[in-house]
Amino acid sequence: MHDRKRGSQRRALTSPWKYALATWLAGVLAAIGLGAVSPAGPALRSSLGLSGGALAWATSSITAVSAVLGIPAGWWVRRFGAQRALPWGLLVMAVAAAVSATAGSWGLLLGSRIAEGVGYLLVFVAGPVVLTGMTQGAVRSAALALWGTCVPTGLAIAAATGGALASWWTWHQWLALTALGPLIMAGVLTTVLPRLPRTAVPCAHREAGTWNGALRLGVAYGSLSLVGVAVVMVLPPFLTEHRQATPAVTGTVVAVVCLGSAVGGLVASWLLRRGAALASLVPLGALMPVACLPAFSAELPLVISGGAATLVLVVDGLLISAVFAAVPASVSRPEHLDVANGILNQLGGVGILMGPPVFGLVIAAAGWGAVAAATLVFGGLGAVLLLTTARTSGTGSPSGVSRSPDAQDGVGMREGPEPIGKAADASNPDSRRP
Repeated sequence: MHDRKRGSQRRALTSPWKYALATWLAGVLAAIGLGAVSPAGPALRSSLGLSGGALAWATSSITAVSAVLGIPAGWWVRRFGAQRALPWGLLVMAVAAAVSATAGSWGLLLGSRIAEGVGYLLVFVAGPVVLTGMTQGAVRSAALALWGTCVPTGLAIAAATGGALASWWTWHQWLALTALGPLIMAGVLTTVLPRLPRTAVPCAHREAGTWNGALRLGVAYGSLSLVGVAVVMVLPPFLTEHRQATPAVTGTVVAVVCLGSAVGGLVASWLLRRGAALASLVPLGALMPVACLPAFSAELPLVISGGAATLVLVVDGLLISAVFAAVPASVSRPEHLDVANGILNQLGGVGILMGPPVFGLVIAAAGWGAVAAATLVFGGLGAVLLLTTARTSGTGSPSGVSRSPDAQDGVGMREGPEPIGKAADASNPDSRRP
């Protein structure tokens, strides 16, 4: 029995990416649920007699849950345990998606989507905490940056798969299909994630400044999310009304632009895995308002405008991934990570909800050229806050957690007060934080 446990822990220590990728896949499947209603929108409106506003509520209700309950969810995950909350969140999403597939009214559809939003929130609060506990050093930064690609990757898969199946399947079948992935993944994570002892988690100290770093990152995440979703939402009307692009061309351009965010996250993960400092990524944010100028210009060829819009989302996705990588450095104690991720999700949800109306008002008041100015304001705010946190938090390692020079990247999941990233050999004085 003891040999089996030692063998399991030894395998865990040598293959952190196995568990990191499984956790990342859970986030992608949750994001597919986030985008599941959009490709089925026309069929839902016809079948249930929904107005455009009612459909919009069903589409955005998951994000609204995060905007309202992100911080309470962080406290709950902290008490329940992130490793348990992650598969439970997937299970809640699977059950809610199955219910939405049988909905015969707008009320039942909206209620099931709100319930799905609760599961989605649990996944996105617990997922980064699980990744932080299973990894160290550069691997931790890279894994958390990779987590930042979950949403754009999941939304792209939902749009492509749902669109392809729209002419063959009913919306009932499509929504039922989106329930299968989270259900299967909940079982996989319960089986695959290493079972390490849990220790009692004491009440977190609430001294002044405890959440300053997390709040800065939360505002940064909200600002960057606001820019990303706003650019994607205002681009289609610009292309159809001012570029006279066909719906097919518009859809293709928007799909490529959306994938740019995932590409940016992958680039951030690659750079951080190779030891790049978080602060070195932030100056790239200056490219976003500059790229907005050709992106929303009717005078340039469409391929240039589309490429510039894609660049905006690439940089936006890169900075969002850097935000997730900076979270461990923003808190003084490991048991604060759950709440810190709750703060990120709540303020990120607020940014996503505010993005389209804020940019819409700016465009109505000052024209399409003002998109660059709005991007400069909100993107600049996010970049400055990220840079401030990256410079004032941490101890020199990419994850902001001190570690022994001879410690290896691996699994170090703990749900108690012991500092994350502490070397296994407690007798080594060099492995302890000062």
